[in-house]
Amino acid sequence: MGATCMSTAKYFVSLLLLVALCGQAEASGQLSFADSIKTESLENQVILSQKKVLAKAEETPQKITLFFDQIQRINNLEQKKNHSYTLVESGQLALFIIFFITLAAMAILTLLKRKETIRLSALRNQEQTYRQVLNKRLPENVILNFLEDENLDPVKVKDCAVLFIEVNEDHYSESPKKRIEMINEVFQNAEALFIEFGLIRIKSSGDQLVAICKRGNLTPSQQANNTMLCAVKLRENVLNHEGGNLSLRAGISYGDTLMGFVGSNTFCFDIWGECIDEAAQNLQSANREKIKVSKYIMRSVNKDLFKVESNLSETNQSFEL
Repeated sequence: MGATCMSTAKYFVSLLLLVALCGQAEASGQLSFADSIKTESLENQVILSQKKVLAKAEETPQKITLFFDQIQRINNLEQKKNHSYTLVESGQLALFIIFFITLAAMAILTLLKRKETIRLSALRNQEQTYRQVLNKRLPENVILNFLEDENLDPVKVKDCAVLFIEVNEDHYSESPKKRIEMINEVFQNAEALFIEFGLIRIKSSGDQLVAICKRGNLTPSQQANNTMLCAVKLRENVLNHEGGNLSLRAGISYGDTLMGFVGSNTFCFDIWGECIDEAAQNLQSANREKIKVSKYIMRSVNKDLFKVESNLSETNQSFEL
């Protein structure tokens, strides 16, 4: 742009000089040869200057266009740069929001998990309490079936040794509370012995207690021995009870049983079977402080472990010890 202005200025200066010389020549009325040559040189310079001016005038729009194109490119680059900065800032904000949401979600999940843990712990404690209450009235396997499958159907258990126990007082205590405490202590000792010898408490009624020894992996001989050892040990505990006011008798038999719930409004767990009736009859006919067993039990036990009194007749095939 500056070069074009300078060329134009030179053109006008040469033109003015040429006009001045021509005017001077006309005023003097004569032109010398030197003046003619000088005038011709000036005319040539004017022509050259004119050409340069025209050339510069033609180049100027292209340079201006290139100049504005460069400015436009710079603006575009600046816009892209600003857009990139905007994207980076937006990404940072998005990451911050995601991080904050993640922390909030983790905090909420932690609180929910803690509440769920507390709730599950309370449910477990409640279940344990219910199980302890039920365990005082029902066998453990029946409780498990009920809790896991809600199954109240009768259960048939084959090949069981059945033990009926009855605790008697030689003379009644004046205090009903003391009487209940004594019976409860005997029953607790019985339950501990049941666990020791592998028996399962089925039910209790007043001063009577019923338990069975299931077959499982045991042989009939082992079932009979375990049941009789449990009865003998429990009899010793009762006879040695503080106060000496209690006695025990028991009946033992062997066979298949059927266990289940009876009743509609109030459920009651009970057990049936021919061996149950036989064990109950052995209990009722047993002498004081005696354990009466069936003939099948007597054939199965290790006779070296027990002192047996035979009582065989056509109507009574049983033994006492």
